Amino acid sequence: MKYAALSKVRSSKQQGFTLIEVLIALVLSSVALLGLAAGQLKSLQYATNSFNYTVSLIQANNAVERTWVKLCDLQNGTVLYDADYNTENFVSPVATYNVAIVPATTQIVGGVSPFVNNLMVTVSWNDARMTDDNASVIRINAQYPQICS
Repeated sequence: MKYAALSKVRSSKQQGFTLIEVLIALVLSSVALLGLAAGQLKSLQYATNSFNYTVSLIQANNAVERTWVKLCDLQNGTVLYDADYNTENFVSPVATYNVAIVPATTQIVGGVSPFVNNLMVTVSWNDARMTDDNASVIRINAQYPQICS
């Protein structure tokens, strides 16, 4: 009989969680998961910006390498460094990126700038998802040796 009385005492106690405890745990879990989702979103934004930076760096290096092809002609003045030369050689194949090539000299005579073995290559892109007010641009200063006279 002692056993039967003991089991009645135990069965009258609560077992499990109350509704309030479950709701509090649910709210805390939701806040934690929302924080993780926000962190994941920010991580993806920075990964995309890093990809854009890498692609623009490749495009800038491509522009530098394309100048090597006609370097002797540019140094001798056989090929003019003008807007047609820029359009022919340095237009970005991807519409998202803007490539601008500026020679180091500021002497522009009749729309033609003499080639002085120094180019500033600027590639920019627009990433509306980034809200950190940093410019989405890279610049490379290319200096070429005098190989032709």
